[in-house]
Amino acid sequence: MLRPAARKYLAASLFAERHEPEARAEIATLLREDPRARLDPASFEARFVRLYDDVVRTMEPELDRLLVERAQARRLEENTRDARRALALELLGSEARVEVVPRWQTFVPFGVGQFANRQTGLGALFLSLETTFLLGSVTTAIVDQSVQSTTTEAGVFVQDTDGDRRANIAFAMRVINWTLLSAFVATTAIGIWQANDAWVPQRVINRVPRPLPPGLQGLQFSAHPGGFGASLLGTF
Repeated sequence: MLRPAARKYLAASLFAERHEPEARAEIATLLREDPRARLDPASFEARFVRLYDDVVRTMEPELDRLLVERAQARRLEENTRDARRALALELLGSEARVEVVPRWQTFVPFGVGQFANRQTGLGALFLSLETTFLLGSVTTAIVDQSVQSTTTEAGVFVQDTDGDRRANIAFAMRVINWTLLSAFVATTAIGIWQANDAWVPQRVINRVPRPLPPGLQGLQFSAHPGGFGASLLGTF
C-alpha cells in the first residue's frame, strides 16, 4: 500500500514542478503495478486529477488486459494450490500398493513383456501376430514335408503326372514357411525391445486409505504465498 501512495505523490510533485511527461510516466508505472489504482479527488489538485484520468483513459486497453491476465494468474495459482493441498492430504491419508515387475518377463515373447508392463493393447497385438506367424510357419512346414513324401532318397521328385504340381506346392510352402518364420523372429525381437524400453522396476497400482496416527489427528493444512503449512488442532 505504501508504494502506490508514494508513486501518486511523486507524480503529483512532478506535475506541480511542470514535469508533465515525467508525471505521466510515473502514473503509467503505478497503473501497470495496480490497474485499479485511482485518485481521491479531495486529496489532489484538480488539474493533476484530470491528468491522471487522461492517462487512465489512454491506457484503458492495456489496463483491461492486465486485469484479465492477473485474474487468470490468480485462478491458476488457486487451482495449483488446491491441487497440491489435495495431493498432500491424499498422500498423508493413504498408502501406495507397489507392484514389482521382474525384468526377465520383458524377454518373454508372445506379448508377455507388454502385459507385464500393463500395456494390454500392445500385448494382445504381439500375442496375435507372433502366434499367427508361428502357427503359419509350422503348418507350411508340415505341408512341405507331406508333399515331399513322394520324393526319392536323393530328394528328387518322382517324375509322374503330379510331379510338377507337387514340386510347385513344395516350393511355395517352403517360401511361405521361411517368410512366416522370419516375420515371427522379427516381431518377437521388436516385442522384446519394446517391452524393455517401457519397463519400470516398480509402479504404484493403487492407493488405499489408512488412518492417521494418533499424534496427527486433527492435522489441518493452510496455504500461504510461499507454500503450505500444517498445524495440529487441540487443547493444550
